[in-house]
Amino acid sequence: MAVIGIDLGGTKTAGLVLHQGGIAERYRMETDASSQESVMRGLLEVCIRLQESAREKGIGIDALGLGIAGFIDFERGVVTDAPNHPLRDAPVRDILAEESGLPVYVDNDANVAALAEARMGAGRGSRYLVHLTLGTGIGGGIILGGRIYRGALGAAAELGHMVIREDGPPCNCGARGCLEAMASGVAIYRRVEELAAVGHASPLVEEFLADPSAFTAAAVCRHADAGEDLAREILEGAGRHLGTGIASLVNIFNPDAVTLSGGLLGCFHHMEEAMNGSFRETAIAISRRHVRILTGTLGEDGGMLGAALLPSEGIAHV
Repeated sequence: MAVIGIDLGGTKTAGLVLHQGGIAERYRMETDASSQESVMRGLLEVCIRLQESAREKGIGIDALGLGIAGFIDFERGVVTDAPNHPLRDAPVRDILAEESGLPVYVDNDANVAALAEARMGAGRGSRYLVHLTLGTGIGGGIILGGRIYRGALGAAAELGHMVIREDGPPCNCGARGCLEAMASGVAIYRRVEELAAVGHASPLVEEFLADPSAFTAAAVCRHADAGEDLAREILEGAGRHLGTGIASLVNIFNPDAVTLSGGLLGCFHHMEEAMNGSFRETAIAISRRHVRILTGTLGEDGGMLGAALLPSEGIAHV
């Protein structure tokens, strides 16, 4: 079986052909998010390019899977809302099925990343797995009994919006003290911003003040690598909050594995010890002893591979 898997990102649309357990072809292009029509044209172009290049190798495509950031009605293949694209109540599955002639499957990008890690990545062989994507924000996916858990409306696994501190800082979702507001790239940025606002003096703060718009969590990591105590303290704090969040997830789901992916893993060596400490303090012993906390192994391919695995998950449309 040969399946196209496409990861629709805010800046790039990337796809691959999964054939006989390996990647046979790749193609990527910039995402034109100016309108719903432009997004759909980009998805169709990636699909057609991959179909053509696979055909040249004698590979026939059997299905198309898509991973898209946002809320997805999986059974209908409709993107109900997407934060990075002009897709609102968009019947993505039906449109692409008509244009491509393929069975089409559509799901949330973090869901498919979780599926990929459970089937092909760090959590391979895990029937019960929680996946966290650590970047500017925090997303998540849950595998229960070997299948993606989506909830009643396809809105499950918003793990970054689990409240871990009731009086914590405000989150973009409107609540306070969410995991995302405490342990994400945005949370790290805001902590530096707070220190700058009260006049804290350090090389890290000086770099922030020089150009706040260009400053990211990667800069904090760089200062921590150089031995700056303040940068290390900020990352260790984020790590502690991450460990608390993971402990709650482990207490609820009793998974075989928790896998982590995303850009913030570049700072993980400064976060891991603190994360493990708070996790050990707050996770229930029976689940704590069983679970493995692992960094993902699939990198940027995770979303595409997970999308290509969706045909094993259920409903499609031709």
